[in-house]
Amino acid sequence: MKKRLVAAIFGIAALAAFAGTCTVVNVSLQSLSGGNETFAGELANSSGVNILEHQFKVSFLDSNGVVVDTQTKDGCLRSLQDGTSDFFAATSSQSASTTNVGLARLANFAEDTNFKIGTVDSSDISVTVTGVSRSTTTLTVTFTVHNNSSTRLNSPVACIVVRDSSNHVLTVLKVTGLPDLTTTTYTSPPQTITVPDNTSLVDHVDVYVDGLSDSSGNPVRPQSDTGNSVTVGTPTATATGTAVPTNTPTGAQMTATAQAGPTQTSVAATAVVATQTAGAGATQTAIVSGTQTATP
Repeated sequence: MKKRLVAAIFGIAALAAFAGTCTVVNVSLQSLSGGNETFAGELANSSGVNILEHQFKVSFLDSNGVVVDTQTKDGCLRSLQDGTSDFFAATSSQSASTTNVGLARLANFAEDTNFKIGTVDSSDISVTVTGVSRSTTTLTVTFTVHNNSSTRLNSPVACIVVRDSSNHVLTVLKVTGLPDLTTTTYTSPPQTITVPDNTSLVDHVDVYVDGLSDSSGNPVRPQSDTGNSVTVGTPTATATGTAVPTNTPTGAQMTATAQAGPTQTSVAATAVVATQTAGAGATQTAIVSGTQTATP
């Protein structure tokens, strides 16, 4: 089997408006359908501030450490609030034989002119996953969203996160076009996602929802229904959302080694070494060089 190199770096560097960190965790680099590889994960915000508009920088490197593909991706949710995570997935334009390393971070001010830090509101949203089934490489997810508040929820967005049995993020799907919600319930049509035909890899699904408060226009606190096991069976219908997965991270270096199969690295706020088991008893070590923090 092919030896796999997988790494993740986070990026709050150059966001000099605040002191804090964001950490990329639960990453994976996999071919979802036998083709090009997808690098996916989540960015956990422990910076002490609420990040509103944001984008991810994702890069793929070959075995020599040369960048072969760079992409910029919008956040799966409307905001990346303090104490929460947002999610990303990017599929390389290069063949799986070329891509050995995945890098990801938060875009900085210079790279994302719409980047914004600001105020958020509380929310009273109920999210319920009503079905998760997989037929070979097609995963079908249905869910409902109910706004329990008298304040209308405008332009809600749903983020479907597919995880393996070790909680690594396999891929994500951003579902837009949901109606504004007063004290009403939205029932989603079936959302379909391409996944591997593998029970261990496609283990469970989380669904997160946020939106904008009608009274203030601020993003609201995301709510979720997590840990929904995947049932192997035939979906009854199909529909599509807007896929989320997209440029070159700079300012840090990393090396990692791992065997083929699901892989994951958790990178701490400053220069650290993280080691964990990956694949069939192999050990993955990620060495991050450079501090990704900022001060006022």
